[in-house]
Amino acid sequence: MDRKQDASQDLLSEVKILIENNRILELRELLEEYHIIDIFDIMEHLDEKMKIELFEVLPLDMAASILEESDVEFFSAILSKIDIEHRKNILELMSLDDMADILSKLEEEEREEVMELLSQEDADDVKELLIYEEESTGGIMTTGYIEVNKDMTAEEAVKHMRENAEDAETIYYVYVVDNEERLVGVLSLRELIIARDSVIVEDLMSENIISVYVDEDREEAVRLVSKYNLIAIPVVDREQKLKGIITVDDIIDVMEEEATEDMYKFAGTSEQERDAVEKVNPKPREQIVSSVRGRIPWLIITLIGGLLSTLMLSKLDFIMNPTYASLVFFIPVVMGMGGNIGTQSSALTVMALSNKDLEFSNVIREGIVGLITGLICSVIIAIITFIFMKDINIVLIVSLSLFINMIVGAMIGAFMPVLLKKLDVDPSIISAPVIATALDVTGIAIYLVITMGLLSKIV
Repeated sequence: MDRKQDASQDLLSEVKILIENNRILELRELLEEYHIIDIFDIMEHLDEKMKIELFEVLPLDMAASILEESDVEFFSAILSKIDIEHRKNILELMSLDDMADILSKLEEEEREEVMELLSQEDADDVKELLIYEEESTGGIMTTGYIEVNKDMTAEEAVKHMRENAEDAETIYYVYVVDNEERLVGVLSLRELIIARDSVIVEDLMSENIISVYVDEDREEAVRLVSKYNLIAIPVVDREQKLKGIITVDDIIDVMEEEATEDMYKFAGTSEQERDAVEKVNPKPREQIVSSVRGRIPWLIITLIGGLLSTLMLSKLDFIMNPTYASLVFFIPVVMGMGGNIGTQSSALTVMALSNKDLEFSNVIREGIVGLITGLICSVIIAIITFIFMKDINIVLIVSLSLFINMIVGAMIGAFMPVLLKKLDVDPSIISAPVIATALDVTGIAIYLVITMGLLSKIV
């Protein structure tokens, strides 16, 4: 157990003692010394009664922050156990984009109950956020930002900021709009503060705006924030009207979620299995069912591919004589090397596609990599095969098959994700089991063709 786990266990034990002895004041003072994530971690290990008691002791801002970090089950369980006035006060302090994310996963009736507790302004903002798809930039944006009119003076803009900064997610970027709410510029807080009071905002702002459309895929926001090292990025509609901003903390959450999702897809499973695994106290039955449901479609595909490989292998009986029966021993090597380089090419292409748009020239590049590595590996296997077999025909068949298979494997591994990207399909759905199976079939076909071609001239 590391120091972080030790500290968490110590905090959990201390919290339990203070709750059991009703030492509320000491408990509150203790909690104020810790980060909300640490408090959230220990709450998940408390029983229902203690969890509610602990939550009711928290300052309102900490309670709101914890609900922002929670999942739907935690959110619903907590709100249902505290009084309405306390509920309203906490919801009022929650980030609207985080609240919208949670509400989108609630049942309609429960969602309406929560919405009724919000102010009219907050309710309208949340309803607007709920319109957008979860995977879009609109689905992760927040309406808590600072905007100023381009015709304001610096003094007026600073005054406007002071009046609205409390509800803003970040104040480091100030977004400039015209009279029709179209985004026309951006300036930093520093530029605004050091400017002379009489300077017009339009003269201070930069018109070189990096923004995303509200209906774009959220991965585009991730790409731009990463590329330009932004703290936040504005979100506009197709008429360039400012709708919200996406802050870097939300970008990090999306990056983590997308990377995890892609890894599960590439491993040949699904998000349902991930959700079951990541639960604090998952039920064994739930884990088993989610794992089976997530993996079985891919495994059936690979099973069919394996049977196809077996069918092709069965044809070797008709072309082999006892002298060349040892060729069967090299099948795992030829298939394995093609599969290895194909999986490498596929994984690297998927990662590259998340940062930029690749063309089919990438397939040629990977083919050249396969050619060079295949040449090296085929020379090595040729030398080893000749040492043990002393038969130049077997050496030629094995080394040539390996060489061609590695070139083809690299190109197929790179081609499939690029093709899916061009078709607007998530390239990460090409999972490792599918790539491996496709390359096994290809490898057997190559080995079979070369063996039949060369042996027909030898035998």
